[in-house]
Amino acid sequence: MKAKKILFALFALVCVLAVSVSFSSCSKDDDNETLLYYRLGFSKMNGNFTESAFIDDTFKAALGVTTDEFTSYPGGDEKIKANCGKAASQLNGMAFTGTYTYVVTKITSKGSSDIYSWTNPSN
Repeated sequence: MKAKKILFALFALVCVLAVSVSFSSCSKDDDNETLLYYRLGFSKMNGNFTESAFIDDTFKAALGVTTDEFTSYPGGDEKIKANCGKAASQLNGMAFTGTYTYVVTKITSKGSSDIYSWTNPSN
């Protein structure tokens, strides 16, 4: 009888420990932000295909990417910002008939945020 009580108490203690470990490991996962991917493209566009394709190609060339989404980038956010700045410098001296806002968005396990945005200067 006494052995059953001891075994039951040990079993209850093991269950409590198992539950507390699983809760603490879940909360640690929520604290860490995991990069899922970067997305680039227009957030606003009122213009023509030729201009938009040129702007898109200029940013992709500066970033050294060929797709609208990529999962990693050497140098991270700061290098992306610097390379986008180079593309913007090339584009700022040009006259466009439309208006464009081009953004690079970082998508993480906690949500998304624009890490770079360029809007063409007024004509």
